[in-house]
Amino acid sequence: MSIHFRPLCEVEVAHGYYAAPSADLAFEVPAATPAMAAGKLLVRVHHGRLVVLFEADEAGLPLRDIGGQTLLIGLRAVNPYLANFTESPVAPGSLPLFANRSQPRSLDTLAARLIAGRQRIEPTLPGRPLTLRWRLGTQLVAEQTLVAGQSVAEFATRDWPAGCYTLTEDDGGVPLVGQWVLHPELAGQHPWGVLAVSIASAFYADPPLFSISLQPRREQLKYYVVARNYSGSEFGQLNVNDAGAGEQGRPPLVFDRIEADDFADDDLPPEVIGDAGTRVVLFQSQGEADRRAGGFRKLQLRRNNEVLVQHLPQAGSDRAQARFIVHLAKS
Repeated sequence: MSIHFRPLCEVEVAHGYYAAPSADLAFEVPAATPAMAAGKLLVRVHHGRLVVLFEADEAGLPLRDIGGQTLLIGLRAVNPYLANFTESPVAPGSLPLFANRSQPRSLDTLAARLIAGRQRIEPTLPGRPLTLRWRLGTQLVAEQTLVAGQSVAEFATRDWPAGCYTLTEDDGGVPLVGQWVLHPELAGQHPWGVLAVSIASAFYADPPLFSISLQPRREQLKYYVVARNYSGSEFGQLNVNDAGAGEQGRPPLVFDRIEADDFADDDLPPEVIGDAGTRVVLFQSQGEADRRAGGFRKLQLRRNNEVLVQHLPQAGSDRAQARFIVHLAKS
């Protein structure tokens, strides 16, 4: 008897920082994943894409259909500089949860937290009595009501099954619903995020390609130009021009000239980056621009139309800010 495996679904990471799919996140499939054994599944990573395979019979049908079950997969940040150029998908302190909740063939991005073995909850809503309800899907798992004078609830969760939970706070007004993930092995790995794919029976005949979409950080580009032996008129002719917009097929960046006396409080102090024999000026982009791999080509420092610096420095992935000091000197 021959064994056949066919694709059930695939997952890739798309990042606006790059022109191609990103390999900055690694997929960590917990060994103790009930759906893997129940569905006779295998996982492979091919060219940075996660491929989930199911065992099929001679006709290509699954030996075990696990439609309705959920695969929990950890996401580990491979690139240590990921936060430098990536807009956080969720608020600080939350865990990105990518789940096919609203549409079975696409992923939503949710803010979640990991459930501890004994979970302590300090509710957000102030009203009392306040009822806390944990649900796994539509199933009520635990419930506790706080009365006046009580501010903390504790839940013993060690015997709860792994999965994606909701915690509802209800004080009689508008309920507050939070997203939580329970998986001891994933919690021990301290993941960057979690992928939760609910398997639909239709996937066996028509496997979807899921995309985890990340957005680049946006920031203002700032170039502090320190000029030595430049007269006032020569110094006033300096400008920054974006000559690479057409080549890269993007909107041009426009830079404002900010004199030293008009620097903002969070700018570098002119007296720190220059001295009595220099003149200092700041060229900053109008508004923010997306971080991009390889940067913006041909951002030029000019004196009138004469190019003094053909390619101004760019913030690589290892830099948290796009601030640069450029020195000019005339003999």
